[in-house]
Amino acid sequence: MRDRWSIESWHWIRDTQLHEDAHRYRGNGAGAMATLRTAALNLLRLAGFRSIRAGMQAVMHDITALLEMVQQQPQPNP
Repeated sequence: MRDRWSIESWHWIRDTQLHEDAHRYRGNGAGAMATLRTAALNLLRLAGFRSIRAGMQAVMHDITALLEMVQQQPQPNP
């Protein structure tokens, strides 16, 4: 039961913040866009944003910050 809700929480974030259910991609496009959305969410989390909305607003119009976030190396857990 716990595993199901962890999956549902990712779907909820992807739908509310990225409006995934509104898109009508077909074929390989749907999987490719889902992969890109997941990568974007993971990059925001790795950059230290606890709020996806705040992270998206921080890099939405700043290509330099977005590129720095992509080039950032994850820190190992002690």
